[in-house]
Amino acid sequence: MKKTKTIVLSVVFLCLLVSTALFSATEETLDKSFEAKDEVRFKLVLGDCQLKKSTDGRIHVNLVYSYKAEIKFEPIMEIKGSRLILEEKYRGKSKNNNGYSKWTVAVPDEIEIDFESATGSLNVDGLNLEIEGSTGTGEIELSNVKGEFDVSSGTGNVDVKDSEGEFEVSSGTGNVDVKDSEGEFEVSSGTGNVDINNSKGNFEASSGTGNVRADGITLDDEGNFSSGTGDAEVVFPEGTDFELNVSSGTNDAELNMKGKPIEGYFEFKCHARRGRIDSPIKFDEEKEYEEGDQKYLQKSFTKGNKSIRVYISTGTGKAKLKK
Repeated sequence: MKKTKTIVLSVVFLCLLVSTALFSATEETLDKSFEAKDEVRFKLVLGDCQLKKSTDGRIHVNLVYSYKAEIKFEPIMEIKGSRLILEEKYRGKSKNNNGYSKWTVAVPDEIEIDFESATGSLNVDGLNLEIEGSTGTGEIELSNVKGEFDVSSGTGNVDVKDSEGEFEVSSGTGNVDVKDSEGEFEVSSGTGNVDINNSKGNFEASSGTGNVRADGITLDDEGNFSSGTGDAEVVFPEGTDFELNVSSGTNDAELNMKGKPIEGYFEFKCHARRGRIDSPIKFDEEKEYEEGDQKYLQKSFTKGNKSIRVYISTGTGKAKLKK
């Protein structure tokens, strides 16, 4: 009986060893270099990508990956005309793709990047280029970059810092942060928060249900900060001739002067019965008007510099100017 048990245990142990050998994952590394191309196109599935600056004008690709044996991972690197294509393909049946792949790619400045990943993240550092990119669930970080950027994530956060250029960045449910940057910004989130700090330029910032905040900004011409159902809070910007809009559909819209002189044209709007207007300055004009079957209240005053125009509005929250 004991001998039988010993044989059975030995067989089980041997099966476990074979199973481990068959399905365990080992890390693989692949390095390749290419002549500079006009565009690099990424077609990734699970892989993360880091873009950095090339030191010799060539394109250098480093791929590190590890997947279980039942997952047939095939990396593709091929030249098509003036384009380098980097792609991931997976074969085999598995309930989940246990493993990882990370692409580190050094590229020259003044190149176009077309990035697409289902779940991977994108990190770009120290480059002057043009990027159009999207990921389903990964995060996106742009740091110390210049150029034109049109990037989005379905559920991940998007961060821009120490950068300059034209930015159209968005997330479906993640947060969007811009700090220490300069340029033209169109930033949005469906349900996450949007925060802008210590930045200069023109801004179009919005969230469907999250909060929108801006502090330490300088406006060149225009800034629009709005939330559908969250708060919109802005600290009064630097600048001499600009238009500023702060609005919320159902929550508070607040402009905080933080001790700065109140100068310019200030206009407040809210729902006549369900909203509220709060200002430390007496109004020059007040009126009630109708839009559709709803009544709204509008109040305004002008003080000092008329080249600054400020609009603070809410539907059912509070439109507030704070000293």
